[in-house]
Amino acid sequence: MSERASAERYAQAILEAIVEQWQTTLSQVADALAQDPKLGANVDSIQNAIPDDAPPELQNFVKMLAQEGDAALLPRVIAALGASLRGETGPQEADITSAIELSDDAQEQIRQRLTQQYGEGLVFSFDVDPSLMGGLRVRVGDQLIDNTVANRLMALREMVAASVR
Repeated sequence: MSERASAERYAQAILEAIVEQWQTTLSQVADALAQDPKLGANVDSIQNAIPDDAPPELQNFVKMLAQEGDAALLPRVIAALGASLRGETGPQEADITSAIELSDDAQEQIRQRLTQQYGEGLVFSFDVDPSLMGGLRVRVGDQLIDNTVANRLMALREMVAASVR
């Protein structure tokens, strides 16, 4: 086995051990919250649900969840930790912005086209921004397709400015 493969195997083992420790401790806190939901009401009360031997980073994380009012998300956080470790990803977001409100038919056509291009599992959101003047701006994950009138005008302005210099 190559040195790189051995190093990656050891690194994966470290990650798995850390995630397992966090999952175990977070599960204990989630179980305590399930038995007494009032524990997640604030930072002081949730401190009672955190095991004393928990790492400070984990304790701070749980306290931050309580402070933000998100302590009920613990079971989802635990599941997401495991999914991340396994390399699984959640659904990809597709944000579509248009200058005017799109009809249901137009939205469905966009959904079908993007699903064909990017695959199943997209979560769609449609927004309106009149400053676009026309066309669409589509963001899927980290990809941006900007086919708006405002973007075309800006590109034309830059092209004219570059030719005048």
